[in-house]
Amino acid sequence: MEQIRHINYKSDFILRERFRNGDGSFVALPDVDFKIEYRTKHGNTFTASRTKGIYKNCTPDGDALLVIFKNHGLCEGDLTRELHLQLINDLMPDGLQNVYYPEKISVNLWHLATDTDGVIECDALAAYTRGLPFTFEDFTPEQLLSIKGDKGDPFTYADFTEAQIELLQRPANEAASRANTATDAANKATKNVLKSAQELETVSSKAVADCTTATGKANTATEAAKVATQNAQNAAVSAQTEQALTEQTRQKVEEVAKRAEMVARPIPSGLRVKEPEPVTIGNPVPRYIEAKVLPYSALQNIIYQTDGTAAYIEPDGRIVPREPGTARVHVIPTNNTIHYKTVRLTIIAPAVRLAAPDRLRLDAKGNLRLT
Repeated sequence: MEQIRHINYKSDFILRERFRNGDGSFVALPDVDFKIEYRTKHGNTFTASRTKGIYKNCTPDGDALLVIFKNHGLCEGDLTRELHLQLINDLMPDGLQNVYYPEKISVNLWHLATDTDGVIECDALAAYTRGLPFTFEDFTPEQLLSIKGDKGDPFTYADFTEAQIELLQRPANEAASRANTATDAANKATKNVLKSAQELETVSSKAVADCTTATGKANTATEAAKVATQNAQNAAVSAQTEQALTEQTRQKVEEVAKRAEMVARPIPSGLRVKEPEPVTIGNPVPRYIEAKVLPYSALQNIIYQTDGTAAYIEPDGRIVPREPGTARVHVIPTNNTIHYKTVRLTIIAPAVRLAAPDRLRLDAKGNLRLT
């Protein structure tokens, strides 16, 4: 049985999800859009997704997916997830088949400290069947005949759905985008070289004599600039992922977390009450009935009921003695009254304390000492 990992429900954390195929073997991330919804029993959700190739609240990590729970707003309870895949299927009217995989994972959010450090591994996310371009082996002879026609005519746009066309065009579009980026970088480098050459033409004869050396340094600087540009582009890709996980959702998640903390408190599951000791009439030190609702993260709303003969009980549990005697006090949690408890309260009259059978006990100032 897989070990349950415990995480404090207010803490940020990271899950490393992996995909399996129908045989249960680990495979690379599916090249399709997906959405994973995480929730606890109180109904709040946290979503990680890929839409048109853009990842939100997650990032690829080799053949795995890092789900980053930043300001997630989830409450206490067992963590469950539901994976939603959009698989390419030509039998569907729009060419996409929606598939859902609900599953409970071995993670529990609680009010105590987190019992593990670092990234938490989660296996067996779900099986998936489609996400790559179609090949002839994907079709039956009848399907191939219906697509190509009786004479084996070439494919046309009408033979594919919009999703299939977008998938076929994606490699070309991505290559064109990379080519445009490379062209822009080359044009920029060319302008820099031309600017340097124009400045060299205006310098003194000594600068002209050193033109060969300066040109060599300029070429070296150009190569260094290209390397720096590539490093900056790589850093920008990482920064975009981090920015998507922070700035785009920060204000909304903080607002949801505040509301969730107020309205999604756990239902009381018990009550702990300390039996009060006898209370002396006239004692100026206030005495209270000590009670706590369990779990401690639940609302601490408690009411006290008594007949008021021997003592009154204030709304905050403070005991107000009236006359010697005993009273039964009902301590009731308002959000789940079945867990109430009844305690016995004893009120006693003040009495003189004796130092010996025939001698009164006095304090340091010579005053009588009472119980």
